[in-house]
Amino acid sequence: MSKKVTRRDFLKGSLAGAAALTLSGIGVGSVQAEAAGLNSKDPAEKPGFFTNPYNHTAADAAKVVTAEVVVVGAGNAGCAAAAALADSEVQTVVIEQQNVIHGQGGGIGMANTKFVESLVEQGLMEHDTDVVQHQNIWIQRCGSRVNEKLVSMWFNKAPATGEWLIDKCAEYGVVPVSFRAHAPNAIIPESYDYHMFYGVAGYEFDEKCGYFAASNVCYTDAQRADKHAKPAVFFFNTKAQDLLVEEGRVVGVFAERDGELWLFRGTKGVVLATGGIHEDPEMTAYYCDDYINRVQRCEHGPAGFSTGDGQKMGLWVGGKMQEGGSFPLMLHPQANAMFHGCFPFVNLEGERFMNEGTWVQGKSMNIMNQTGNIAYSIFDRNYGSYNRQSLEGGTGGGMFWDTMMASIGQPFADDDVTATVESDVANGNTLMADTLEELAEKIGCPVDTFLATIARYNELVARKYDDDFHKPAEFLYPVEEGPFYAAKVGVALLAVVGGLSVNTDLQVLNTERQPIPGLFATGNASGDLYAIDYPINMAGNSNGRCFIWGYRLGEVMPGAADTGEELTPYDELLALKGEDVAAVVTDSTVYNDGVYEGTGTGRNGEIHVAVTVEGGRITGVEIVSHSESEDIGALALPKLVSQAIAANSAAIDGASGASMTTAGFKEAVAAALELAK
Repeated sequence: MSKKVTRRDFLKGSLAGAAALTLSGIGVGSVQAEAAGLNSKDPAEKPGFFTNPYNHTAADAAKVVTAEVVVVGAGNAGCAAAAALADSEVQTVVIEQQNVIHGQGGGIGMANTKFVESLVEQGLMEHDTDVVQHQNIWIQRCGSRVNEKLVSMWFNKAPATGEWLIDKCAEYGVVPVSFRAHAPNAIIPESYDYHMFYGVAGYEFDEKCGYFAASNVCYTDAQRADKHAKPAVFFFNTKAQDLLVEEGRVVGVFAERDGELWLFRGTKGVVLATGGIHEDPEMTAYYCDDYINRVQRCEHGPAGFSTGDGQKMGLWVGGKMQEGGSFPLMLHPQANAMFHGCFPFVNLEGERFMNEGTWVQGKSMNIMNQTGNIAYSIFDRNYGSYNRQSLEGGTGGGMFWDTMMASIGQPFADDDVTATVESDVANGNTLMADTLEELAEKIGCPVDTFLATIARYNELVARKYDDDFHKPAEFLYPVEEGPFYAAKVGVALLAVVGGLSVNTDLQVLNTERQPIPGLFATGNASGDLYAIDYPINMAGNSNGRCFIWGYRLGEVMPGAADTGEELTPYDELLALKGEDVAAVVTDSTVYNDGVYEGTGTGRNGEIHVAVTVEGGRITGVEIVSHSESEDIGALALPKLVSQAIAANSAAIDGASGASMTTAGFKEAVAAALELAK
């Protein structure tokens, strides 16, 4: 007997725009969370997400699809797994609740790949990454609460994963590059094993793809029937609900599709690749500490989909979540100004409170201990020269200190960050004043306290020793010559990196730490690689995990135990999949012909567009000007243009992971269309 279920509005989250990313439990403040009764972590008072609300049986399914492996989720982790499984000739079905893939991020951290080796060979880097050093830094930053076997696997599998991914991307004209912003010689070093993949050959990925080229490649390559004996098949608009267990083994996953309950059976297993928990307020209150309520916003999108679905399904069949304290938050101090360097930070009381010459996670945590969860980086007209000096020895650097737009080997220059500061001034995220008194007034802090703080700091600079917080002397620069600047530093949440306990075969473990037959997890649905804090000494390592774990699944799954059930033939899979729902719904509004301009506020400033209407419909959208980042926002804009033209509207899905650019673009197009009515 079939069971009808209510169809979820898949577009609700992505159409809500960037503002919707600040959801219940994120940025609402701990008082509101406590009022909702969400902060109790008493094990005897487990919240509702521990209880399976579905409890489907096989007889409930209207349709049954059988493959060797079912991957739940088509983000970075799911797409990487699908590509690796296709390479390993494992028949794979991927189910995804959205109508697009959702690869996102700035880049992929993978240690000592052939790309990194090429930089060393070219003399652009002095040496490969010291794995002994960086693995131990990783473990220490995680409070020694991680599964060290997993950390070792991350480092040991990274070179082979990198070669696999780099070669695969090359087939589509996509190549890795890396930014210069790292600090190999710092007290708290940051490595440079960061891979930003860019298309250089003009390959056109389909409408399901976003700006993140590596996941676009994996998604596209996994489906190629001309290349693989068993190409993957993706089922979009298909929301997983719960798992099917038979004789103690996970054998399938129930999912809602087209208003019906479908059962996707996996003869070798089910892989959970559903992402994080940060949009489920019960889960964040139970697993995260109060700092999750202190971020300015979440920059992981689209909204409404990171609700811990995989973690819940794992719990319902006896899986255990990672231990070791609160789940780590991946934080970046990028919610306001995009440059703040190593200059003195003051809080709203006008006081200095930390050593500013540190890593981004350290800055973020300290800032969230201040009034309003913000700080201001104070520097004078010589900031460009001072910043260059702080970077040249390799002891300073990292994200939001150096520019991320300069390539490895490119010499440092005084004007490297000028455009970023000017953009931040233009959009109000950096304040500028002719005098320190005026700057304090603009900040809104006590003038006398602020002046005393800067005077004290200048004394420390003159002595070349920081008695207050022991910032290294090479990062001490005076604040003396106007104009003066105050860059507002706020914290953004990128992800909660905590999930189900897994072993090195990525099998989900039960409460006795034994593998649950047939159940695997990857990406943020998996746990035990992080604890306490996110170790950004290896920049991009969470995205690296998605691809390294995906590559590992390609090694593990061919030899996994198989139930021996008859598989659904490939042609039948394609027929069942049918035509995917279009990513954009066309609006029937008829506009007046002409060219109309509009402006919206993106991540780094204004986005100015010119919309052309011919025959009553949008026929073109020109990006007249923008200040979006080259690694994310700028890459997303062409996709947004295509969506707006296809939709004949500003009401578009947007680009996964580029939520603020999407919001600014939509605002600009909507403003232009108002003039066309």
